[in-house]
Amino acid sequence: MKTTAIIGVLLTVLLASTAAAFDGHRKGFVIGGGLGFAPIVKWEVEESLEEGVPYGHDETRAGVGLHLLIGYAWGEKNMIVYEGNAAGFTTAVSDKSAAQGFSGVGWYHYFGRTGKTAFTVAGLGLYGYDAEYDDPHDSGFGMLLGGGYEFARHWQVGGYLSFGSTTSHDRDYNHATLNVLVSGVFF
Repeated sequence: MKTTAIIGVLLTVLLASTAAAFDGHRKGFVIGGGLGFAPIVKWEVEESLEEGVPYGHDETRAGVGLHLLIGYAWGEKNMIVYEGNAAGFTTAVSDKSAAQGFSGVGWYHYFGRTGKTAFTVAGLGLYGYDAEYDDPHDSGFGMLLGGGYEFARHWQVGGYLSFGSTTSHDRDYNHATLNVLVSGVFF
């Protein structure tokens, strides 16, 4: 009997919180994602073929950008989210698919009322890189900076610059990605 009562109370609380979560006010649980264009997807490595002879490789491509976010808004103007912001592209090294991007905690700040306002985003986390032709890379420090405009309730357009580093075979890689995305954020 106690178990049934506890389960009933938990279900009631969960259903009530879910119903209030998507009430159109940017407060509480938020989830979203976006898709767009990545005009700059850059990676570079400085390596040496022989002792004292520097040799490096860098590549800048364009690709498809995307991001996903999930988190909490504590008011109409501020959200803390876990965000994945990445780009997929075809690398010139081997004409194979690759992806790189930021994964971490982001803070969104909206300057005006919901539906017609500018916003900024800043984030700290990890940067990752994965390519069909290459061994796995170890993630390194990553940052995300950006901003844009919320043109309708739940819809926004933004520019996101992420940069960071990865490591593979004792070589350090530097990465940067610029994404221009149209996103839906549901609250």
